Amino acid sequence: MRQILVVDDEPNIHWLFRELLKDDEVMSAGSCKEATSVLESKEPDLIMLDIRLPGQSGIEFLDTLKKERPEIPVIIMTAYGDVKTAVRAMKAGAHDYVTKPFDKEELRLIIEGALRYRTLSQEVSRLKRELEEKFHVKNIITVSPKMLDLFPIIERVSSADVSVLIQGESGTGKELVAKAIHYASPRRDRPFVAVNCAALPESLLESELFGYEEGAFTGARKRKPGRLELAQGGTVLLDEVGDLPLAVQPKILRALEEKTIDRLGGTKSVPVDVRIIAATHRDLWQEVQEGKFRNDLYFRLAVIPLHIPALRERPEDIPVLARHFLREAAISSGRMTAPPPTPSSLRRTAGKILRISDPAMDLLVGYSWPGNVRELRNVMQQVTLMADDRTGTIDPDLLPPNIRTDLRNQVGFGSWTSSPASVPTTAPPSAQSRLGITDSQVGDLKAEKDQIASEFEKERILDTLARFGGNRTKAAAALGISRRTLHSKIKKMGLAEKE
Repeated sequence: MRQILVVDDEPNIHWLFRELLKDDEVMSAGSCKEATSVLESKEPDLIMLDIRLPGQSGIEFLDTLKKERPEIPVIIMTAYGDVKTAVRAMKAGAHDYVTKPFDKEELRLIIEGALRYRTLSQEVSRLKRELEEKFHVKNIITVSPKMLDLFPIIERVSSADVSVLIQGESGTGKELVAKAIHYASPRRDRPFVAVNCAALPESLLESELFGYEEGAFTGARKRKPGRLELAQGGTVLLDEVGDLPLAVQPKILRALEEKTIDRLGGTKSVPVDVRIIAATHRDLWQEVQEGKFRNDLYFRLAVIPLHIPALRERPEDIPVLARHFLREAAISSGRMTAPPPTPSSLRRTAGKILRISDPAMDLLVGYSWPGNVRELRNVMQQVTLMADDRTGTIDPDLLPPNIRTDLRNQVGFGSWTSSPASVPTTAPPSAQSRLGITDSQVGDLKAEKDQIASEFEKERILDTLARFGGNRTKAAAALGISRRTLHSKIKKMGLAEKE
């Protein structure tokens, strides 16, 4: 049931709304003070606010509402039909206004429009929260100390509006880290735009980045904004920035330093407000030494440098990631629809178990993974499709030839063969035991990640409260949650005494 708060000092107005909106819950307040008391325990979907009230005026209360409850639409009511008052109310953030005496049908339409707006706003907020949750750093699958050490850095970097340079081999998850930074940053409500600098030729890259004016070149029939303009207020990921042509680099530097760009064929500079995150598989400093990359641009991009270790440098992640990707592939291929499995197996709808045998896991851990996490994901997708329903076990013979024969310098999976794999008849100690990882440790991965995420959340809440002098309303707005949600989190985490 929808909740509507009517703030008016005339009893007949409250009666009118209860009669008009019989299917909704109508709450009443005769003054701004009474409305404030109601809002301490209620979260209405709409507020009907009279201009003339005893004590504080409706316009003054509207200013307060827009600061503390910006997500609730407010419709101003006035008995005077004063255009100036209505304009002032709209400028102050009112969703709409109505004049007394009311036309019931007009009033109903205005109310329904405001409630639809509220519903759409809630849906947009939900989708934004899902994106933030999906790309939160806590969802990066790892038990590696090298990766876990990056989490606090990523969390701190997210709130600082500075350029970040992410370096690491192809397939290590650089874009995933870039998205984790963006969706935890104050820019998370604005676009995240990725540009692959290696995938576009120089002429096309420049027009994609900076856009062009009508008639700038043959085929330019109308103005087109570039990626930097499209990301206004958000984040631009310059993926494979090491492949950025030397001729384009000064223009990127100018965009960073002066916050302006020039469209191709344009005569006026265009202001842009974006955060730049750069990623590359190259040693960018070595590129600078060899004259392939501008040193001034390097230092402008590498304000915060991050290095993502290769998968072979964190072998303890291989069993965890392999099982995660196996489950993911089984679900996407329709071979598993059962509830989440135990850490060491995957249950299929037929009751069979899809698991990786110890000899197969040994080969996975011993392989050098030149394609890193991306390659491991692809391998798990392949073996999921090839697995026998009767056994439900991923044995060495299902693995690609280059992994079975330990061809560490061979990139690519090769072709599937029916020849027996060259593996020892007596299985050595499992890779998991060699790495010192117990089943309970693997099983506790989610709990460990949740604990890390909880600590991050506690720290962010405490920092935000401190920044706003303990004002929960302002802190909730800065955190992108409702005041009620913040109050619940403070109580649940036992933070009340720490404010």
